[in-house]
Amino acid sequence: MKFSLKMKTILLIVSIAVLISAGGVLVFDKGLRDVVETQYEDRSIDIAKLVALQTDAERLRSLRDKVLEIYYKSPDVVLSDQWGSPEFNAYVAQYAAIEETEDFLILREDLRRMQDSLDVDCLYYTWIDAPNVRYIYLADAAYEDACAPGVVDPVYLTDLSPLKDPKIGLPPNITNTPEYGWLIATVLPVFDKDGEVVAYACVDISMNDIMAQQRRFLMITVAIFMAATVIVCILGIWLVTRFITDPINKLSQAASHYTRDKKSFSELNLSRNDEIGTLADSMALMETEIGKYIDNLEKMTNDLIAARENAEQFNRIANIDPLTMVRNKRAYDIEAGRLNAGSRPYALVMIDVNGLKVINDTYGHEKGDDSIKAVSSAICRVFKHSTVYRVGGDEFIVILENDDYTDREALIKTITAAFARNAANTKLEPWERATAAVGCAVFSPATDSGAADVLKRADEAMYANKREMKK
Repeated sequence: MKFSLKMKTILLIVSIAVLISAGGVLVFDKGLRDVVETQYEDRSIDIAKLVALQTDAERLRSLRDKVLEIYYKSPDVVLSDQWGSPEFNAYVAQYAAIEETEDFLILREDLRRMQDSLDVDCLYYTWIDAPNVRYIYLADAAYEDACAPGVVDPVYLTDLSPLKDPKIGLPPNITNTPEYGWLIATVLPVFDKDGEVVAYACVDISMNDIMAQQRRFLMITVAIFMAATVIVCILGIWLVTRFITDPINKLSQAASHYTRDKKSFSELNLSRNDEIGTLADSMALMETEIGKYIDNLEKMTNDLIAARENAEQFNRIANIDPLTMVRNKRAYDIEAGRLNAGSRPYALVMIDVNGLKVINDTYGHEKGDDSIKAVSSAICRVFKHSTVYRVGGDEFIVILENDDYTDREALIKTITAAFARNAANTKLEPWERATAAVGCAVFSPATDSGAADVLKRADEAMYANKREMKK
């Protein structure tokens, strides 16, 4: 379908106005949501801190020990998602006696008193089983459907790194579920007088009312932006028609006349003291210069082709180590960026030449270079399907992907055995019996932020291998 310039301009104005309005609504909604969430996060943290400070830590420690004694002895732990099932009831029944203890009754009463005075949905004490990523309830202030001691919930967090340090607790976490709606939960540690964590004070605050109010504000904002969009579109269309499309239509008619009469733009005689006159003069000048531009363009094209070929050649040279002819540190840095941006599994092998300083000092740097080349050749023979990089004077890195990644253990054994045979070959000159320490590490999305973390572990494994070789 063919559209006129006027129609295209109108569509452009309408599209821009709608996009700006939609963006404005999204920015307003996000800004309002951020403000609300920040306020509720701060409030939940303050309340959790207050509860933690007002808790009898020694009594809570006693309650925790009673619950954990049963928890760790229980052969089968039943999670709360089976609430009401015979298995769940049988599991929770093991803790029934704890609910009659003085520690539990006093702590629950303290929680209820603080919950009523602070106007929050629920306060409770838990212990975090970090290895199994679970909450274990110790006491719950809820008056109805309270979680009994020993009830187990999974820890629903995308980032589980806080579990590594029990003294920091868990940051505010906002959820939206059919059962509870919008809820913000914060978990902070309760410390004893010696600064040890005895358990965790947890606070749940409902955000249903504020989220409903936010939705109402959003609907009002949408209506305002829609009205503003209509006004802007009407005004923009009038301005475009008046000052752009009408003058361009006149110039288009002149161009059509020129085509029919086979006249050049210099013969149109469109002398005007405005942008249209300037455009007509420019078109006439363009016609005069166009031949020159074509000649220049051809020359520039040839020059660009030659320059591109030279640049590609220089780039290849810049990424090659001149001694070993494998890739260099610059090439590895580029490839590490690709690894960081991707998601495919890979491993890094770190290889460090042994005894290079002794070779250099005893036989000269030329023989030291021979040792480096001998090690490089051995690496390339074993890892023939992977790229090898020389990243330092005596250091090499190999990136293992695809089949080499799958066969990495066999390849590590092969290169290690090759170095061992080379070292034992007394027929070779000392600088020819080059050996190296080898370390390998596999990328783990759960713990590694990028190739630098993997390389660090590979380096540590290599140094461990070097120490083992010196024994």
